[in-house]
Amino acid sequence: MIQVTCAIIIHQGKILVAQNNESSDHPFQWEFPGGKVKSDEAEKECIVREIVEELNLTVEVQVALTPVEYDYKIKVIRLIPFICEWVSGNLKLNDHNAVKWVTIDELDELELAEADKVLIQMPENRYRLKKYAGEKMH
Repeated sequence: MIQVTCAIIIHQGKILVAQNNESSDHPFQWEFPGGKVKSDEAEKECIVREIVEELNLTVEVQVALTPVEYDYKIKVIRLIPFICEWVSGNLKLNDHNAVKWVTIDELDELELAEADKVLIQMPENRYRLKKYAGEKMH
């Protein structure tokens, strides 16, 4: 199983999502940016490194969410999500076609990669996302 971290970067109540390029395993689908954990690396170190590499941003991990295991048939991943805060840097696309800022509800309308979709549909993750994004709970 491949250990993969992802950053749910929240800024001004919106969440950053990135669109995969055509050569990725999930072409043109949206995802929370991140990547594979190296063998000598802590999960939190991984997500900070990946966001610098992919987006040229420095983030600070706020809280870990509940991980998701997903079988894509070509690979099985354990997606390890972190809510992050954008600390510094100018956004630059080094690995994706596009990025956009969306609300939590707008996430449901995107063609997200399957593991990311499962991740945000989990009630405990959804609750914590809403809390951190500052939305009112129903």
